[in-house]
Amino acid sequence: MKLNKHKYTEKERLSEFDRWITPSLGDIKDSIEFRNILARLEDGFDSLSNYTNNFSSLETCSSNHVAERIIFSIREVADIQSHLANILNAILLSTGKTDNNLKCQYPIVLNKIYENGEIPACKNGKAVLVKIPRVFDLDKVINHFEALSAYPDILAPQLKLYLDLLLSDEQYMSQLYTLGVSYHKLKETGQSLNLLASIAIFQSRGSITAKAGHEPERILRSYMADWGLNAGSDYNTDDIDIYELLGIKKKKNDKARKYDFIVPFRSKSEGKKLFVQCQFYAGDSGSVSHKVVDQTDASRKQTLKFYPDAVFVEYLDGAGYFASLNGDLKKMLAKKTTKSFIQVKTPPVKFRRELQEINFLTPLEIEQLILSGNSREEEIVDILQKQGYGKKEIYRCLEICKHSSLLAFEKGKYNIKEERRDIIIKYCLLDCIANFGHVVNVKKEKGILFVPGFSNNWGMSQTNLFDTFSKEFPDIELSAKDILGKIQWLIENEFVILK
Repeated sequence: MKLNKHKYTEKERLSEFDRWITPSLGDIKDSIEFRNILARLEDGFDSLSNYTNNFSSLETCSSNHVAERIIFSIREVADIQSHLANILNAILLSTGKTDNNLKCQYPIVLNKIYENGEIPACKNGKAVLVKIPRVFDLDKVINHFEALSAYPDILAPQLKLYLDLLLSDEQYMSQLYTLGVSYHKLKETGQSLNLLASIAIFQSRGSITAKAGHEPERILRSYMADWGLNAGSDYNTDDIDIYELLGIKKKKNDKARKYDFIVPFRSKSEGKKLFVQCQFYAGDSGSVSHKVVDQTDASRKQTLKFYPDAVFVEYLDGAGYFASLNGDLKKMLAKKTTKSFIQVKTPPVKFRRELQEINFLTPLEIEQLILSGNSREEEIVDILQKQGYGKKEIYRCLEICKHSSLLAFEKGKYNIKEERRDIIIKYCLLDCIANFGHVVNVKKEKGILFVPGFSNNWGMSQTNLFDTFSKEFPDIELSAKDILGKIQWLIENEFVILK
């Protein structure tokens, strides 16, 4: 369905942002990475408990004792690499030491002991001498120790030297001992993971936060897949800059920021393209955000040299933009080159409308026409032309629909795939609210379904939605219960807000 346009005031833009904001994209403790780190920590402390007689004394936490116990038991371990990694990681976290330092220090210690600059190693099952690397990071150390597990006598002194660096004095031993005793006592009450959880959070927050930064991109890609668009063709799956898109080699001083999305990507060479950059800040990331704002004008100016009709859409969200970075938000939205903005919850209306405004037709729009009772090709082409799409674009999309098996053509009519029917109807309901809604008096009207992309408080009652949907899509036979179920899906997925 062709969505109505709306010209925003600055106040409406900012008000809409606050209303449709997604503060964060989940707690660190909900992530798979956090749970994996926690499990590895638990295994590490359980192993150390076995080697130290449940942390019975400070002496059992010495590098000598731990090394001896590891060497004594290592041949009985099923997964030596994981075993060593979990133990060493538990000690690292107990002492507060970092691999960033150890990877530089360990080679120096080895060179003092092995004066010829070579250490015994194991390759292809045979003991050999190898040159001591200048950087020996934890992953390489663990792989090296695992290979040497078949030669305990050779492994023992090298493992001992590494543990000497980790537990270099009584203070570090005391830290391991204190944490270990606490862990053991809490394990008896079933609370030991609560102790390790705080450590796991501090260890994982950086990498998890970085990965969470890609979650808005994944969400938008999932929406576009629902609209029938093809990954790698209609939209890019990795960040890309203008030079990569055009296949032009950069000159020495050329700098180009990568775009998270360019739509259409490669499926259509003619016409306008949307250039989208995504910034999600769940907290204060001021230095990064300010830099983005400062670089935006230069980046867009460069893009416009190659694509004079480029349309820039910002993908901005997160509690940071509501709070300390609100000034940056205002600057981004106020830029003359910023055509529009989307948030995590708003692309089903707002980004689709941006695609429509550059005359990029999606299969979803054709599928909706078919469900509205216009299944003959001439009917589809005629309606879409009246909506502003050119014949070339219409037939391009029809061919993609047929090639992707989204549509079947039988007896002069197009039919949609049965498995697509549910998502198409949900978007039909959403579009009815968008196109036939009104500005609601929130003090007087209750039970309203609100959508983004229009004036503040734009929505429709469920009763009116039933009537509008029946009028616009008379051939769709659904019970009230079925329609309510689809409306509930829209609410749960936050495409609409019910108030």
